[in-house]
Amino acid sequence: MSTGLELLAELPDSYVYIHPLKLGALAAVFTLWTMFAAWVDKDTVAVNTFRVLWNLIVLGSGTAALLGALLVPLYAIGFPGFIVINLAVAVAYILHRNRLVKEADTVLTLAHFRRVREEGVFGKKKVKEVKERVRLTAFNRKVVPVPEDEAEREQYRLAQDLFFSGLWRRAVSIEVAPAGPHSAKISYHIDGMPYDGDTLARPEAEALVQYVKKLAGLNLEERRKPQKGEIMAAIGDEKHKVIVRTDGSTAGEKLTIRVLHNESEFKVPDLGLNPKQLELAQATKEQSKGLILLSAPSGCGLTTTIYSFTRNHDRFLQNVQTVEYETEIGLDNVTQNLFNPADTTTFAERLLKIVRSDPDIIVLPDLREREAAAIACKAASEKQKVYVAIPGLDVFDALRRWATLVGDKSLVAKSLLAVTNQRLVRVLCSQCKQAYKPDPAMMRKLNLPEDRALHRPPEPQLDKRGNTIVCAACQGTGYVGRTGVFEWLAIDDGLRDVIRRSTSMADIQNYAQKKGGLGLQSQALLKVLEGATSIQEVARSIRGEGGEPSTGMAAALPAAQKRAQPKPQAKPGTGPAKAGGKP
Repeated sequence: MSTGLELLAELPDSYVYIHPLKLGALAAVFTLWTMFAAWVDKDTVAVNTFRVLWNLIVLGSGTAALLGALLVPLYAIGFPGFIVINLAVAVAYILHRNRLVKEADTVLTLAHFRRVREEGVFGKKKVKEVKERVRLTAFNRKVVPVPEDEAEREQYRLAQDLFFSGLWRRAVSIEVAPAGPHSAKISYHIDGMPYDGDTLARPEAEALVQYVKKLAGLNLEERRKPQKGEIMAAIGDEKHKVIVRTDGSTAGEKLTIRVLHNESEFKVPDLGLNPKQLELAQATKEQSKGLILLSAPSGCGLTTTIYSFTRNHDRFLQNVQTVEYETEIGLDNVTQNLFNPADTTTFAERLLKIVRSDPDIIVLPDLREREAAAIACKAASEKQKVYVAIPGLDVFDALRRWATLVGDKSLVAKSLLAVTNQRLVRVLCSQCKQAYKPDPAMMRKLNLPEDRALHRPPEPQLDKRGNTIVCAACQGTGYVGRTGVFEWLAIDDGLRDVIRRSTSMADIQNYAQKKGGLGLQSQALLKVLEGATSIQEVARSIRGEGGEPSTGMAAALPAAQKRAQPKPQAKPGTGPAKAGGKP
């Protein structure tokens, strides 16, 4: 009995086991920690840093510190430890994020305290006016509205500036790439020529890249492996399919945007073939079997050409199939078979399976395997029409490479219908091109009529204030669009016999040149006489293997004539694009 009374005597007078003030202090600090964690989650997106990593750090350290504060017997140790751990993480994050932003956007710095003093604790920044100049449609086919969130509005504004500038300038590709630890460079490719754009602060560029990746449905956390997606961009009624690519490197993530213009609808008459070549193309189209070998150096529009030849056929009545490593442009009513090199099946096996399915037309935009080349030749010689694209400097170089790849001259000769080679030249702007009288000596060297006037881009024009007048049609480049220059080698029975018996490519070349009509330079000069392009553009585009103007062109263009080409009026798009004007 006495033992029980002694135990009751040891019970505390109060039923409260935790001091209310201590519990309140812990709850207050815990509330501040949750507010900080929520801010970090949002701020990592705004400053474009590692959101998942910092969330794990903040949540992990905060949870561990809270358990320590509750489980450590001595409150004087547990509670201060909880504060110190979370304060250390907060300081680390703030120092990290302040290095990524401009001084005006830092927190807990002198600049921040000045802003608080001027605007008050709850003062708000002026919200920048953001307008939709380019209608963007994300990967899920939903039009992207102007965001309400301030950080997303800034990303949206950067994307609007980028796409509007690129579309207004008629760029076929736009690139945002790191240019050092603190900046990134925007560049454009317009009519095959590179042009520098604006420089962005590194945080702005990274935020822009992340936003475009989000629109394209790419993995935002993946910054090293290549990724690819699609969106749509439109100004008014002009809609463009946009291919978005990202690639990581030690310097940072690079964004490449490919804008598809009207080349996605081209057919053979749109390519730039001359009337005689168009007749030959029509003749090969009517044949039910045979192989057409299309060639060009890299970057000269070969993919556009082979797709255009594909569209030239009646794809409703004929079974047309492709085998491709990668597809950027869809072909209506065409079965586009994608080949993955990682598959166990080889390209040749995939091609053989398609040949056995008996299509009318087979299109091979990229053929790399010797076995596949032999299969394509055999199919073309027996029952099917086959189009093959390979790299080549001219028709004879392409034929040499193809014969080497196939490994059977007789099979090559039996299957071939034609070999083509091409370059792209810029088309002079019809609104501002200028006629001039060329040097007669130059015209004689090029076998052109001495009395013909030629055209070139205009000399720079200035207004009354001395500002450059930029042509609204070409944005000051002097050119609008590009056209193809082709040489076409038709394979007749005589040439087939020469191919079978030839011991060198010189035998084939001598026979073919007797027939005439070959040579890229002569075909390009016809476009000069028509006023479609300039002599300087031909000299730039029609180059030999060493990168110099092709035979006869260098000698015909004296230094003075080369200097006669006017400089561009201004950087394309300068002024109106920055000011937000419309073309």
